[in-house]
Amino acid sequence: MDELQRRYDESLFRGRLVKRTVQIVDHDTETRWPTVTAAARHDTPVRSTMSIQLFVGDLELRTLNLCSDTAGNLGRTTEYLAEDLATHAAIALLAARRGQQFHSALAGRDVIGQEKGILMERSDIGAAQAFLLATRLSQDQNMPPAEVAEKLVQSEHPPRR
Repeated sequence: MDELQRRYDESLFRGRLVKRTVQIVDHDTETRWPTVTAAARHDTPVRSTMSIQLFVGDLELRTLNLCSDTAGNLGRTTEYLAEDLATHAAIALLAARRGQQFHSALAGRDVIGQEKGILMERSDIGAAQAFLLATRLSQDQNMPPAEVAEKLVQSEHPPRR
């Protein structure tokens, strides 16, 4: 369903500020998203859909989509269970995202440290001066510091094949 919503630019949640769960009981009779439901009927066996936005606080992460090949098959009990599952999925996604950000920050810090070392050795300067030079290079090239550092490190020490 996500792919169909993207392909036809017809989000089930567009314009919905409060509702975090949207249900299409029967794709044959649904009128709110005519292009997506027609494509779902044509391309898939899906006849009923429940979509739940995954949130942690005000941060929207993704959408949990439940699909059935039977119209009207996703009732209240399914919705309650899916909302519980969505809460756990949102927390897991947030934890994974934070883990990726942490590892990315460590990698960026590491390459910036390597850049400082190269600049210190090349220019015979101290760490504080190398940091200022790296900052100026980033500003002059209008690039993030880690990207400038990566370019310098790669040019100085290309990866072995």
